[in-house]
Amino acid sequence: MTRSSSGTGLVLAAMVFAVAMTFIDQTIVAVSMPDIQQDLHLSATGAQWIINADLLALAALFALGGKLGDVFGRRRMVVLGVVGFATASGLCGLTPTSGAGQEWIIVFRAVQGAFAALLFPASVGIVIAAYPPDRRGRAMAIFFAITGGLTAVGPLAGGVLTEWTWRAIFWVNIPVAIIALVLIARAKPDDTRRPQPINYTSTLLVCSAMGLVVLGLQQSSLWGWGDPATIGCIAVGLVLSVVYVARELRQRYPLLNLRIFA
Repeated sequence: MTRSSSGTGLVLAAMVFAVAMTFIDQTIVAVSMPDIQQDLHLSATGAQWIINADLLALAALFALGGKLGDVFGRRRMVVLGVVGFATASGLCGLTPTSGAGQEWIIVFRAVQGAFAALLFPASVGIVIAAYPPDRRGRAMAIFFAITGGLTAVGPLAGGVLTEWTWRAIFWVNIPVAIIALVLIARAKPDDTRRPQPINYTSTLLVCSAMGLVVLGLQQSSLWGWGDPATIGCIAVGLVLSVVYVARELRQRYPLLNLRIFA
């Protein structure tokens, strides 16, 4: 069914709000890190992992998130991603200042990344499905221009909110999530399901490959580029990537249809 311009615009607005949290989150945490580190008595490694844990989880689970959106419905995955990301954000803001505070916030930062992996590919798919081919390019340009620009909001918002409390940088995601859910309920974006088996071997391969490569790149500043751990993570990740691609090209139901790149 073809949507009106107002209908597609509402879908686009809903998806922008849905992913807004993830883009702002990429830069807002770094600004508040000195306050977080002091309040929670973090080690240097712990501070690094608070910044990187969500990105690592996002990279490792991104392909699986896209597949789940195809199988179970993109709207469902966006809603689940928004609720999960906001919940994890709230729990980051409730990090205890004693005991296992460092471990608590790192775990829920990783949970944020896992739900972002459900949210982002599904939201892109919804925007593509909402627009006819002749308007799709413009819609995607608007989507990425706005969401990409939100990364610049992070440092400003982080500085303002940290003046009150660093915990507010996580709590601010909750009202954004509520607005996104209201817009999704009104827009009723595409939720077509395409049931098919999920290849768990391919899932394990791509999650491991992406996770190891990103881990090696992230930790290179701490370990050093010449450290065996850095080299090993990146090398093993690249080898697993090759194995994954070779295997996927032979699958009837691939996790990601790599032949489209031909």
